[in-house]
Amino acid sequence: MGEVIATLGIWAADGSHLESIDLRVDTGASFSQLPGKMLRDMGWVPTVSDVPADLADGTPTMVELGEVRIRYNGQDLTRLFVFGEDSSPKLLGSDTLQGLRLGVDPVNHRLINVTSYR
Repeated sequence: MGEVIATLGIWAADGSHLESIDLRVDTGASFSQLPGKMLRDMGWVPTVSDVPADLADGTPTMVELGEVRIRYNGQDLTRLFVFGEDSSPKLLGSDTLQGLRLGVDPVNHRLINVTSYR
C-alpha cells in the first residue's frame, strides 16, 4: 500500500487558532503523534507520562500522552496524541481514525468514511 497523507487541523489549547498539519496515516500506530515541542508551543501538555510503547521496528520505549483538540472535515473532537521527539514523524494513528470513523482506501491512497456500528 502506498503512503496516505491526511491534513488535520490542530487547535491551540486556548482555542485561539487552528493550524493545518499534514500527517502520514499509520494504521499500525495506536495513537497519533506530533513532535512534543510543536504541541507544547500550541499550549498542550502531556497528561500521562512513562507509557510503555514499541516503535515500528519493535524497539521498546516510553512516551508521553496528552489530549489534543483536532478538526477533520468540519468535525471537532479530542484524541490522545503521543508527544514525540523533535525528529519524530507526524503520524495519524488508529485511535484518531476510529474516533473520526475513517478507514484507508489502499487503492486510491486516501481516507474514506466508514459506517459506525453499535
